[in-house]
Amino acid sequence: MIDYAEILKKTIPDSVALNARLLCVELARRTQPFGNKAESGIGRVDKDITKIIRDDTKLSEIIATVSTEKIRARLSTLLDDKSYDIIKIILSNLGFLGSWGGMEMTSDFSTVHQANRNATTGRTRNKSDKLYISTGNLPTYVAEVAKRVGIAKSGWARCAEQLPAVIGGSMTRGIPDWVASQTKGGGTIENNLSNAANPSVRMTNTVPWVSRICPPGEQLKASQVVIAKMKKQMNIILKTRQKTLTE
Repeated sequence: MIDYAEILKKTIPDSVALNARLLCVELARRTQPFGNKAESGIGRVDKDITKIIRDDTKLSEIIATVSTEKIRARLSTLLDDKSYDIIKIILSNLGFLGSWGGMEMTSDFSTVHQANRNATTGRTRNKSDKLYISTGNLPTYVAEVAKRVGIAKSGWARCAEQLPAVIGGSMTRGIPDWVASQTKGGGTIENNLSNAANPSVRMTNTVPWVSRICPPGEQLKASQVVIAKMKKQMNIILKTRQKTLTE
């Protein structure tokens, strides 16, 4: 940090604050949902939920693979009538539900969704424990969950906003607007920059589930990325100075 501050012609506390802000940006990037565009986050929510809970289009796909035309026609009629219980019996007898572990109709989307998420990471499993078919308004549930997209990411924006502004510009630059504008996320900082022996900043994303979607390994990687950027910045400045001196 002494070398970095000297090369940038900044004080060490200012240098710490500058890179703490960069760390907020990198942590926000590494917190789920990934991607900088709002559509990518919301799209991920839709994809995660609909790979666990399907509409009856999935049944149409399965029925289309039934080889016997008479049974296939019968199942199609039953699907039109939404006679799911009978469809379940027939498909089960034909062996089409074995790989799924059965079939269940549901309108309790939240319970099914949560049951099929990894308790540690919060990520939705690639395959549900059975074939769930929606009997309710699935798009409405997806939209409700999508409203929470970016809350955990925005906790880092709240941390960035509380850091000392060393240079001009928004303290949340680099963090997408759809994340920074999310009002439900929280973050705190402990400002120890006045400590002459060890100027530091401790940042805490206070969203309760953030450690599940930005685990310690990702937090460490974020720190390593910022350190690498610091070294790269120092090299660029030194090379520029060296070039100026030789001209």
